Amino acid sequence: MNEDKKLQTTVAFRCPKDLADRLEKMAEKGDIPRSKLILNMVETMLGYLEVTEKVGVLHLAMLIRDAGDNLKDVAKKWRKKQNISDLT
Repeated sequence: MNEDKKLQTTVAFRCPKDLADRLEKMAEKGDIPRSKLILNMVETMLGYLEVTEKVGVLHLAMLIRDAGDNLKDVAKKWRKKQNISDLT
């Protein structure tokens, strides 16, 4: 058995059909199997994430994302208020 094959594992995930169709279309354009396209994409993005984590950008981006989510929640609550006393 090839040493590389012995060290591989299968990772499966579900995605919307339209996303799977887009992946298939891009794989066909690149003349590569869909699984190879996905592997290339994951390797590339993991590389970017690892670099941003090293320089602290990843944590900053996560903080900004979380702050945005929290602000959306606050805005929803704010829109439901009927008068000024409801805001406390």
